[in-house]
Amino acid sequence: MIVTDIRRIDDKRYCLYIDYEPYASVYSSDIRRLKLHAGEEVDDTAIEEFRKEYLFRRALNKAVNSIKFSDKCEYDIRKKLRDLYYDEEIIDCTVEKLKSYGYIDDYRYACGYIRKNMRKKGRRVIEYELDGKHIGRDIVGQALNETCEQDESEIILAVIRKKYSYSDLTDKRNKVMAYLYSKGFDHRKINESIRTILEEYQEQNQEQNREQDLE
Repeated sequence: MIVTDIRRIDDKRYCLYIDYEPYASVYSSDIRRLKLHAGEEVDDTAIEEFRKEYLFRRALNKAVNSIKFSDKCEYDIRKKLRDLYYDEEIIDCTVEKLKSYGYIDDYRYACGYIRKNMRKKGRRVIEYELDGKHIGRDIVGQALNETCEQDESEIILAVIRKKYSYSDLTDKRNKVMAYLYSKGFDHRKINESIRTILEEYQEQNQEQNREQDLE
């Protein structure tokens, strides 16, 4: 194997290229220890021992540290490790270890994501965003069914009541509908919710008028 390049990533790290392929993210101390020089052969035994002794452990530590700050799905961990130039064997091994420790659980991640977003986004957008994380549709469907305590119509009603006035619903109805639809809410339920709230406003006005007539 030949070291074809040692390319700086940042102030501390370099990307080691062996036989023209990214091999790993390494530090200056690693370069000195392994006596790495671009254009020269690398000792096969030494690089394999380095891989087993350091790279697997570093990948696991990097992944665990990222999980400390917020829950991550499998896709997030794989992407992070790829961005750090770890190869697929190391990534697969790291992911399996994290799963066995319970640190990665796509169902748990999906449930948490849904809880965080269910009061401001509709099912369609949530499904789309979780699909972008490569979480299986069966997992997403189960998480949605078990996590969404409110019917989507109730959520739409709450959003409209908080965000819009009567004049918004009458004079800017199409704009309101476009906004709610962009958040992933069902078109039919948006229409029904707007109609419900307009009827409520009308009933309130009628009640106020009756009270004024009695006075």
